[in-house]
Amino acid sequence: MQLDLIILLLSFILAVAAWIGHEVMLARSLVKIAAHVEQTKSQAMGLSDSESNPRTSVLVCVRDGQDCIGNLLEALKHQEFNGDWEVVVIDDDSSDETWRMLEDFQQNENAPFDLKIFQLRNTRPGKKEALQSAIDHAKGRTLVLTDADCLPSDFSWLERMVVPLEAGKDLVLGVSLPRLGRAKGVLGALQVWDALRIVRSYVGWLGKGHPYMGVGRNLALKAKIHPGFESHHDLASGDDDLAIQQLLSSGSCATVALLDRASQMDSELPKTARGWVRQKQRHWTTASRYTAGDRIRLILPQLLTVLCLVSGCLALVAGFRCGVLHIALWIVVAGMGSAWLVAVLTFRSIAKACQTPDQWLHFGWIQPIGACWVWMMAITMVFVPSKQKW
Repeated sequence: MQLDLIILLLSFILAVAAWIGHEVMLARSLVKIAAHVEQTKSQAMGLSDSESNPRTSVLVCVRDGQDCIGNLLEALKHQEFNGDWEVVVIDDDSSDETWRMLEDFQQNENAPFDLKIFQLRNTRPGKKEALQSAIDHAKGRTLVLTDADCLPSDFSWLERMVVPLEAGKDLVLGVSLPRLGRAKGVLGALQVWDALRIVRSYVGWLGKGHPYMGVGRNLALKAKIHPGFESHHDLASGDDDLAIQQLLSSGSCATVALLDRASQMDSELPKTARGWVRQKQRHWTTASRYTAGDRIRLILPQLLTVLCLVSGCLALVAGFRCGVLHIALWIVVAGMGSAWLVAVLTFRSIAKACQTPDQWLHFGWIQPIGACWVWMMAITMVFVPSKQKW
């Protein structure tokens, strides 16, 4: 057996071991986070507030959202929240009937919250100007951020997001998954896989003491610590991940992640592959501002997957040339099968933690497709610049 075959097989085995080790590390971290979530459920839910200002402000930025903003406000009416709160909605240069709908809701609906609406014109791409305006108008000492096309998954969503802040945390990273029942076909499975991949990554690394991002569709923090957007105002995106990184850079921000279904926001899926690619391009424009360590954490699972595939294929070619293809084939099949099984089980763990048990069955066949898709997206980001739109 020639030296190059031995080297390739050892490289493949090391890549598989690194892949499995990474998956197990994230799974153990998720177990730790899930246990902490159970502890937060047992905390006192009745929180009194004697201040004159609303204790909590829910911030929503919307552009051309006539098809969704009414649904969100109607859903918020049914939140079982023990305390004073307000909803601050910024109409960010809409050209449809969004503003009229907001005025109608403010005048005609009997809501348990104080609805404040403001209108902006001629803003730059992205929602940072609108979000900064919402923060400036908010009167609560805690801020909860979401998007107009999201819906709370439970009547206790707001309470679940705020309780950790009242218990001493500074930042709560929530989960936002594609609306259950709307994910159809290969595209839908990829979108669910991608959403859980992102959750698994940032929640898993939080459990290891290296938080690096969250999602602006479901985020809560103390108002006094929001860092603003000055350091990255030139990017359309980054209102969530870059702001969180800036906030965490001080090292004194107590952070927790919530995974349970009651704390989640359900988001709308892009209806076409092209729309989804554009959305991902916009999100990926912030990667250039990540630290080297955070970039590695972001792509490490896909990097290890590709390393296993490439080294395995090279080992098979070398085995064929050396006349021992059957030996190389057994090693590669056993290694890839083991890594694949561990990856599927770890995705099952995050799906179970997020209480989406029906979705994990997709991950067996979607894992290699998803890994290739991430690399295709990375290549697309290099050669096809984003238009920096919402």
